[in-house]
Amino acid sequence: MINTHTHTHTHTHTHFRSNLIVFSILFFCFLELWLLSYGRKQFGIMWSPIILLFSGLIVGIGFLKFFNGKEIELPHHKFDSKRRGAIFLFTFFGVWKCGDMLRTIIRDFPLDFHYPVDSDGIPQIGIMVERFLNGVFPYSIITEWPDLGPYLFPTYLPLTWMPFIIPDVFGFDYRWMGFAILIIGFLYFFYKVIPWNRSWGNISILLLLPYLFLYLFIKDDTQAVFQFSVETMIAGYYLILATTLFSKSNLVRGIALLLCVLSRYSVVLWVPLFFFVILLKEKKTNLFQIGGWLTLGILGFYVIPFLSQDPTIFKQGYDYHTQAAEISFIPLPWQKIGELPALITNGFGMAIYFDQFIEGSPADKLWALKTTHLALLCFTVSCSMIIFYKIKDKIDFRIFLLGSLKVYLVIFYNFIQIPFCYLFLPMVFISLPMIGLLLTQMRIKERN
Repeated sequence: MINTHTHTHTHTHTHFRSNLIVFSILFFCFLELWLLSYGRKQFGIMWSPIILLFSGLIVGIGFLKFFNGKEIELPHHKFDSKRRGAIFLFTFFGVWKCGDMLRTIIRDFPLDFHYPVDSDGIPQIGIMVERFLNGVFPYSIITEWPDLGPYLFPTYLPLTWMPFIIPDVFGFDYRWMGFAILIIGFLYFFYKVIPWNRSWGNISILLLLPYLFLYLFIKDDTQAVFQFSVETMIAGYYLILATTLFSKSNLVRGIALLLCVLSRYSVVLWVPLFFFVILLKEKKTNLFQIGGWLTLGILGFYVIPFLSQDPTIFKQGYDYHTQAAEISFIPLPWQKIGELPALITNGFGMAIYFDQFIEGSPADKLWALKTTHLALLCFTVSCSMIIFYKIKDKIDFRIFLLGSLKVYLVIFYNFIQIPFCYLFLPMVFISLPMIGLLLTQMRIKERN
């Protein structure tokens, strides 16, 4: 009787501790979302970035801690008509509601690629697409802006601008394309995650959350995320990558990596960690096939058509971006004398600390931020490799890749040089597969 009571007490304590970790992770997931939407600057311009940074780290590290030592089971329940109907129903109302809000934004903020206002992001994409369709090399200084003059060298990689050939040809607003790619990311997420769950409560939550996240960002778009950017597309790419970590297809995983590598620089330093983990846990043929598809895509979409014509375009784009990043530490023309630079006082990004505590010119502060950024990313990837090597038999490697991707992106975006709000979207949306896995915790067994 004593042994039974002790066993029951231990089991109850373990179950309570696991649930506490799950609820804590979910809490910080929503805190991160809130700090980037309705809760922006609620803790002040100095504390809000710190809380946002640690919220993301707690989510990623807590996720890894929860699954360490546990064997996950991902049963594939029948993808029946009820599940397909539920996906259709939630997607229909989610797209209808969020799409209607986006339609209003598009109507109220029309774009002119040749006369950019407030942001040069989408106009830059438009010029590159226009050049490409007209047989003009897209990577040269933009001279098509008469009011601004020739000053900007295109910084976007091919998979940031090439998808917009579609809306250009068919004549619809570019922002719909970014929205559509994010919805495709949602649908792929549903396709992979919904069959893991038998509980209709879990299924309903997982179908609702993506559209809730999107709704909150659009509803409180004070940072013009949806007015002047198509970062929804990048968020869709990263959601696809996070979800494909649980795919067995080498082609699918290679494509997901390609989407992210050839759109933003963000994931580049994480890719070696991905291949390191695959090397240790899967057949070497999988490593070569995934790497082969990624290499083939880079060659086909970037090196052969563009980089081979002008090997300097990557460096020119990087140099321009570095030069432009100094604006983070310079007050904007409309600001009063003595005010902090507007771009770093929105409640996210650690750049404000480098402005306040690093002496010197804007270039000095930017150099300190860039150096810290790179050092932290290299440290994160190196530590992740060492940790995985030590615990590779105690944690599912797919779980580790997802958790490490979250931690990596939290570091990357919170220390980014120009902390625009829209850049943080991928960091938030990759939490969705993490939430999906946590909701299946009742199917997890402790390893012996």
